[in-house]
Amino acid sequence: MPLLPANSEIDIRAATSSDLEKIVHMLWDDPVGRTRESIQPEHQLLYANAFSKIDDGNNTLLVAIKGGRLIGFVQLTIITSLSYRGSSRGLIEDLRVAQELRGRGIGSLLMDRAEAIARAKGCTLMELFAHNDRDGAHRFYQRRGYVGAHRGFRKTL
Repeated sequence: MPLLPANSEIDIRAATSSDLEKIVHMLWDDPVGRTRESIQPEHQLLYANAFSKIDDGNNTLLVAIKGGRLIGFVQLTIITSLSYRGSSRGLIEDLRVAQELRGRGIGSLLMDRAEAIARAKGCTLMELFAHNDRDGAHRFYQRRGYVGAHRGFRKTL
């Protein structure tokens, strides 16, 4: 699939509550997402509560819109740390592009905007985690200059 032309009129803007249902569906709409996300009505309040806490100055949720349709999103979290001489870093929490539009430059547009916001907020480093099974995502991030510098761990609480 070719990259989208520069004049493809993709609008990248802050997410609103009216975008939430589509964002949740994109989180759910792949084999990994279906193991941890839900599009069932009884779970939507959980997502709404989380969304209400995101715009706190340290979190930014951006959406990509084309022709009135939400086609991708990215969440950026700014973390201040004592390490790296007290610098801040940007953490990409989630990046999703509609499956049928992947490989067309939409993820790069979202990442460019997230990285610009991180720079503007004084970040000196960007980090992200990608599930072990997401080989396409790994290649995407590597092409953008990200390197596998750490081994991630997690624990369910």
